[in-house]
Amino acid sequence: MNVGRILVMCMAAAALLSCVPQQTTSSGKVKETAEIHYHMGIGLLNEGKTPQAIKELLQAQALSPKNADIEHALGLAYQQKGLYDQAIEQYRRALEIEPKLTEARNNLGTSLLAKGQHEEAIKIFEQCLSDPTYTTPEKAAYNLGVTYFQLKDVDQAIKQYERAISLKNNNADALYNLGYCFEEKKDMAKALEQYKKAVNADPSFKEAYYRMGLLYEMQDDHRKALDTLKKATDTDPDYLAARLKIGSIQIRTGDVRRGVRELESVAKADPEGVVGKAANAEIEKAGRSRITTGAAR
Repeated sequence: MNVGRILVMCMAAAALLSCVPQQTTSSGKVKETAEIHYHMGIGLLNEGKTPQAIKELLQAQALSPKNADIEHALGLAYQQKGLYDQAIEQYRRALEIEPKLTEARNNLGTSLLAKGQHEEAIKIFEQCLSDPTYTTPEKAAYNLGVTYFQLKDVDQAIKQYERAISLKNNNADALYNLGYCFEEKKDMAKALEQYKKAVNADPSFKEAYYRMGLLYEMQDDHRKALDTLKKATDTDPDYLAARLKIGSIQIRTGDVRRGVRELESVAKADPEGVVGKAANAEIEKAGRSRITTGAAR
């Protein structure tokens, strides 16, 4: 399943900084130093400098060992590093200190899901949704959709994605995954409808344009397929899967030279990859076809 942006975690610095509690276990210089390390850790985490972030957050933890936000941030850092066991431990510590820190509970669920612990993850996400004070319940509903899809319960996944959309209008990720679920159920009309809504909500959603292009191709509407796939490559000129499909359609619709040039460009950009090899295969196929039909080379 190419869901693109699968799990929703609290990664924005603003989101974390907005929920810093009153720190009553530290005072004076120690409290101030702990806060400095914490904020530096959050900044590094959002820059993708995870090892450095962990170092800063561990220093903050040593100075303020009963701070739920520091424990939560460490969980995020460990999860970003792929250290799910450590992340789970940190999230549980955060929740022991502050049981109402539901964002940490949601992130606990995403780590459990990453470890394949689906049933426990479902319980965690449902707990998030039962919290009337949780300000972003659409995250938990979305993650439930991901969980049920992984369990191959497509109907329940659809229900949860629709739940996420009802909680937050124009939820591009949920709309996209809902479209993919409808594809799994062979309801291509509904799938296309959801992908259209996804790109309306997020005009830069290249994966949604790509899925739309594939569906138009299935309908033999090559003009719409090309137009939509080109929107994907306008968003990301290096989106090789979309460029591969564009070249293939151009060849099949008679624009052979342009299609071959596009495929050659894809093959050059990804010489050892799956997409590059597929492009070379399409080029060879086009060459054989031109020889067979007596076309000028």
